[in-house]
Amino acid sequence: MRMLLVALVAGIVVMAPVTAATAKEIDKDFHESFDVKEGVRLRLEHGDGDVIITPWDKDVIDVKVRYHAEIKTIGFGSEPDFNVEFRQTEDSVFVSGLLDPDRVVIFRSSSLHEYTYTISAPAYVLLDLRGDDGDVEIRGWRGNIECDIDDGDVELTDIVNAKTRIGMQDGDLNIEALEGELTVIGDDGDVDLTGCTMPYARLRIQDGDITIRESKGDLEVDVDDGDVSLYRVESNRIEVRSNDGDVDLDLLKSSTIDLDVTTDDGSVLAILDGSMTFEFLITMDDGRVNVNLPNVADLDESEHRVSGRVGDDGGRVRIRTQDGGVTLRASR
Repeated sequence: MRMLLVALVAGIVVMAPVTAATAKEIDKDFHESFDVKEGVRLRLEHGDGDVIITPWDKDVIDVKVRYHAEIKTIGFGSEPDFNVEFRQTEDSVFVSGLLDPDRVVIFRSSSLHEYTYTISAPAYVLLDLRGDDGDVEIRGWRGNIECDIDDGDVELTDIVNAKTRIGMQDGDLNIEALEGELTVIGDDGDVDLTGCTMPYARLRIQDGDITIRESKGDLEVDVDDGDVSLYRVESNRIEVRSNDGDVDLDLLKSSTIDLDVTTDDGSVLAILDGSMTFEFLITMDDGRVNVNLPNVADLDESEHRVSGRVGDDGGRVRIRTQDGGVTLRASR
């Protein structure tokens, strides 16, 4: 059977005329607008294309798509093609980019594809984005955001909504000035939050670092292979789990702190506002502990355990590590 297949392919090559290398550029533009009202959802499937979404004061979703391709082939076969499908229902607008790849090309084919979705819409629109290999940039948004992207970066700025959910692989997430609940599930990329106010944020990342600066809100952070850094964060409840990375915390005053840190292989530095009161428990298998807190009472130290309290108001700090040092101190 294999010999027959080889003979068949060879016969096709002999019968087909060998063509010289050809090069071609393709440019396409698509543009559609949709009248909408509050409560509408935009479902965008943008493939490998970049996405830029900005608000305006019209009750219209305006979508422009620019496609550019450079194609070089030797042999025979059909060229790739790109199209955009638009559809509207009572409560949703659907936009889907459709890229048909090269069909059979016997010798060689190489193509460069670039396309960008530029979208203007009222800020109340609910966004539902699905992408493969492009970047997403959203500014000034007020509707809920849901974004799943395989291999691209996501940048969000000035977001005020109830919920934002980001799913990502092989890309970085940068958020500045978000107000609302946040969920991030990622596989291979860094997460950076600055100036955010979140009633609750859940961040789960494998193979990436999480950095949060000048922000407020309760946090659940889970990192498999990366560092966790919180700088000047105000929170009543923080839960951090890390398998292989360092945890650095610089926490501002909270009414009643509830901090729980667990790490397998990494050091922990926890700097707490000097006016906070709490009881603390640090356990470790192999590492040194340094506690530098004012007015510590009931201090109890052993080989694998250090506990005590500062004040009487019922805050709680728990730090557990298997192989790393722990430093717990007050801010200067």
